Order: sequence, then structure tokens, then C-alpha cells
Amino acid sequence: MKILSSRLILLWISFLIFGSCSQKQERLKAGEPAPLFTLKDPSGQTISLKQLSGKTILLHFWADWCADCRAEFPKLQAAYKKLKNHNFEIIAINVGQSREHVQSFIESYHLTFFMAMDENTDIAKLYHIKGLPTNYFLKPNLTIHKIIIGWVHDEQIRKILSSIHEKEKK
Repeated sequence: MKILSSRLILLWISFLIFGSCSQKQERLKAGEPAPLFTLKDPSGQTISLKQLSGKTILLHFWADWCADCRAEFPKLQAAYKKLKNHNFEIIAINVGQSREHVQSFIESYHLTFFMAMDENTDIAKLYHIKGLPTNYFLKPNLTIHKIIIGWVHDEQIRKILSSIHEKEKK
């Protein structure tokens, strides 16, 4: 009986502690406005989501410890190279790492799209990022078109962009 009582008390205490810590976070959904932000790139230049209004945007949340993120970057660079002249931008947002990490990564992979640093993870929290990589495709009016948790490849990016452009024409 003592063991059962101890377990019930422990269960009750755990419920109180963890139950009060959990916050209900609403996930962002397709069709909603993308939360606006301003971040810096490794050189200190400011990158603002609002300044890219009018373009189709891929927000790519990543970290260099994420194997899928590292594997995805050559594909993102290839897609960007093909599509950058079609009103398309990529903002790769590094989550929680230093400027040095990001700069080293850019140099290693020869990346030419926007790279931003979210060292305090404020933007990751704003976008409710739970896993990496996470990709948000935004329409030119800065509303969310599609959210993909996990990596994307260049053909998938082309199809999503085509779908956005078709809907924009209507």
C-alpha cells in the first residue's frame, strides 16, 4: 500500500509540474499571414521579411548539427540558382548557433541565397519550429502557402512554386 501511495503521489506531483509547464501553442497554418521578422546575416546586414514582399519565399529553418539540413543545402543552392530570376528568394534561418558557425557553413557550401541568424531562437518560436529542417513556402503577399517539416528537393520546390503562381493568376 505504501508503494502504491508513493507512486500516486509521484504521479500527482509530475502532473502538477509538467501540466503547468505546457503551453498550448497554436501552429501556423496555410493561408495565414507569415509573422514578420528582421534578422541579421553573418556580416551584420539586416534581412527583413517585409522587404521581400512581392516575391515567393522559402523560409528554411536549419542548424549545422542536423544531418538532413546539411544534405539539403546543395539541393537548395541548385534550386535557387535555377529559380532566382523568377521572383523567388530563400531565407535560410539558422536556429540557435553563432555567427561563426553560420559563416563557416556558408563558405563550405558556397551558398548565395540569404542566410540569417536566429541565435536566441526567437523567430523559431514565432514560427513554432519543433524539428529541423522546417520549410515555410510564402506567397508574394507574405501569406503561408505550405509548411513542410523535413527536407525538400529542387523538383518539389519547383512544383510548389508553380502551384503558388497558378493560384496567384486566378
